[in-house]
Amino acid sequence: MTDQASNGHAKRTTLPLEQRSLGELVATLSRDLALLVHQEIELVKTDIVAGLKKTAIGAAGLVVAAVLAIFAIPVLSVAIALGIHALGISLGWSFLIVAGGYLVVGGVAAFIGVRVLGKAKRNACPAASIKRFQRASPRSQSST
Repeated sequence: MTDQASNGHAKRTTLPLEQRSLGELVATLSRDLALLVHQEIELVKTDIVAGLKKTAIGAAGLVVAAVLAIFAIPVLSVAIALGIHALGISLGWSFLIVAGGYLVVGGVAAFIGVRVLGKAKRNACPAASIKRFQRASPRSQSST
């Protein structure tokens, strides 16, 4: 029923279903199912690798942006201070005004962070939740 193909793999000849034995049908089903599972696994691997490549490229872009922002902050701070100095305020006070602005922005960010964390719902007693779940589960009811 099978001939040896030029690539070394067995070449199937297609017989009508009525002419195949049950063993041949089961063997064909088993082989085709194994091939399908193998191909699905390869497809998932390919999709994961493609997703990881996109994620790596995106992360690299964010790292570059963060490094450039870190380098830009001092330059912008000096530029703002010199701009305030050009308005007639002494250079020392100009830098203090810029530093005060950063402290105000940092304080607002800290206040918002504390409020958001305060609103986060904490489970005060996780053990009680687990016991409540165990009492409600059908498996624990059948064993008691």
